[in-house]
Amino acid sequence: MKQLWIQFQRFLRYRWTLAAGVACIPLAALGDVWITKIVGDAIARLREGSDTDFLAGMFWLMIAVALVRGVFRYLQRWWIVSVSRYVENGLKQDLFDKLVELPLSFHVQHRSGDLVSRLTSDVENVRMFLGPGLMYTGGALVMVPASLIYLLVLDASVAAWMVLPLVIMGLGMKWMAPRLEKHSLAVQESAAEISHKAQEAFSGIRVIKGYAREEQQTRRFAGASAKSLHHQLELGRARGITHAITWGAKDLTFLPILFVGGMAMMNKDLPAGDLFKFIDLIAKLFWPIIALGWMAGIYPRAVVSAGRVAELLQTKPEIADPSAPLELDEVQGRLELERVSFRYPGAERDAVEDVSLVVPANTVLGVVGPTGSGKSTLLNLLTRLFDASAGEIRLDGAPVKRLNLATLRGALAYVPQDSFLFSDTWRANVGFGADEPLDDATVAELADRACMAGEVATFPSGYDQKIGERGVTLSGGQRQRTCIARALAGDPRVLVLDDSLSAVDTETEAQLVRNLRSASRGRTVILAAHRLSTVRHADQIVVLSKGRVVQRGRHDELIEQPGWYAETWARQQAQAELAGL
Repeated sequence: MKQLWIQFQRFLRYRWTLAAGVACIPLAALGDVWITKIVGDAIARLREGSDTDFLAGMFWLMIAVALVRGVFRYLQRWWIVSVSRYVENGLKQDLFDKLVELPLSFHVQHRSGDLVSRLTSDVENVRMFLGPGLMYTGGALVMVPASLIYLLVLDASVAAWMVLPLVIMGLGMKWMAPRLEKHSLAVQESAAEISHKAQEAFSGIRVIKGYAREEQQTRRFAGASAKSLHHQLELGRARGITHAITWGAKDLTFLPILFVGGMAMMNKDLPAGDLFKFIDLIAKLFWPIIALGWMAGIYPRAVVSAGRVAELLQTKPEIADPSAPLELDEVQGRLELERVSFRYPGAERDAVEDVSLVVPANTVLGVVGPTGSGKSTLLNLLTRLFDASAGEIRLDGAPVKRLNLATLRGALAYVPQDSFLFSDTWRANVGFGADEPLDDATVAELADRACMAGEVATFPSGYDQKIGERGVTLSGGQRQRTCIARALAGDPRVLVLDDSLSAVDTETEAQLVRNLRSASRGRTVILAAHRLSTVRHADQIVVLSKGRVVQRGRHDELIEQPGWYAETWARQQAQAELAGL
């Protein structure tokens, strides 16, 4: 309940609208009781005599009461449910903002399907319990006592016998509550698993088809679905028992009415109109009680969902803006790394260890090394996707941890190994890196710099060609070059490319490198690559091995030194010569 109360405070932001909706609840409920009283009294008067003149007045009174009750029912639902929708919208936005704010390390450790589940089904569970649930609970809290008190006044013995089934129902609900909570949690977790499996399969559809593993993925999804089905059935069974208890208790209340009330009516101790009131109020009474049963059914799910939502909202980002940030008037692009180290959680050794570098502004740094040497990790540290565990990184002399993230990442454009594109037009994907919409001339210039002009010209819709999710309709090289165009669109002072030319052919790579050298005038470029031809014209090249810098210098210097660079250069040149035969 603590977690639910935290979320309910969001409803209190709309306290006056909520209060107006809550105020309509007793008025609508009392209107129900009033209608029963009017009809019951009319039946009693009709049995006692032949005067029917009162029926005309009763007709108009019934219409008036029904209209007023209908208005209050509409208003209570409109105001309370509207507030719940506003809360839902705000909560989803807060969760999305939190997910965007949290660092890359958080997203690496959490499955996207689970995060999507918290953003959708968990928020809906909380909304239903605290929004419509409040309306149903309020109606029950008014309707049940008002009806019981009125029935006790009519005939205490009949009303007392009617309480027994209600007690049985309460005990049954208490007995079922732990089972409902257990299966509700299992349903939530299995739903997140299904979402994760589906999203993973659709994102990796190229790999699945390339390895002809459609049946394997079908079996995996079927397994997750079967597990979810089991938990859904268990929850359905528990909720079925709950409903059976509720409806059984309702049916049992008619026994004292028929036997005790019927005998009293035969003995002239209970008027026929009062017996009708018992029957009609029991029918009306159990609708809010059934709603309470529904509330009891979703309560465990709401508690679990509120906990999952609160857990996400309370997660503190490991990487955040400093309390007293430094300001840079104009970013020049000078980078300094002083004894920088970083180790991934659970790893046995540092991924980057004791790295010291100075990259002057407006120069090109090449970062090379064997697979797993720490190239991508080093570039992630520059952009603060991860924070160095030791040492310091400075931009124009200012420690990057003392800069606002917006300032730092606004000065840097990062093209990761994973060439991610959005399911949008080619123009929109390129323009994602710019603060303002791009005109045709600018888009054409960026396409030319990224060596994409010729290929974009063949698209049926040109710059406005829709590309598939994650750029599935483009080749690997086209995706990489589109991402480079996107990075250049923001005119960054520092351009960071993480092996972003690996999927292009050597001829296109040579032209693209020439374009980047031209575009790099006035900016610093950090270029990680596996092909050494990509970095051969860099002002400075560092060679990493097991996270440490083992060689540094210019290309012509490094090929003269014994070591990994010279060996790899000779091997790659031989491979290029063989490929040209």
